[in-house]
Amino acid sequence: RLKFLKSDRSEAAACELTALRCALGHPGVSVRFIRDGQEQFFSPGDGRQDSNLYALLGRETANGMLPCSGRDGDMSVSGFVSSPAAGRGNRGQQFFFVNGRFIRSQLLQTALEGAYKNPLLPGRYPACVLYLEMSFGSVDVNVHPAKTEVKFSREKQVFDLVHYTA
Repeated sequence: RLKFLKSDRSEAAACELTALRCALGHPGVSVRFIRDGQEQFFSPGDGRQDSNLYALLGRETANGMLPCSGRDGDMSVSGFVSSPAAGRGNRGQQFFFVNGRFIRSQLLQTALEGAYKNPLLPGRYPACVLYLEMSFGSVDVNVHPAKTEVKFSREKQVFDLVHYTA
């Protein structure tokens, strides 16, 4: 397995990103990430999404985010989205969580970016930290071996919920 490892810098960045996603996904758990003897980040673990966001992503990012929340039947979404003026050059600051699990979803990216279609300049992307809560039967996590890609049983309802909440 050693031959499949990348450089120390790349592996450390991957570990840091994984720890960041875990910390963002669980605001009630305090996480301290130390690399080469230096603290990279620390989450307070106070259960508040706003203080977690501030501690993990920094003051500038947190100040450019707006709170949002919405509900549709047994599904709910809450979290933070960037203001249109704080658009990013890539999707690296988009964090989606379903029932506490970090996921990647083309459906959710499209819903979020569709909500920002007119206010953002072309080539800019909104940042977000969105927490979706739904019944476990509404989401299938067995789509990808890493369990980061999911399939929703009611895609249209999930799309609309995220689109109109953001």
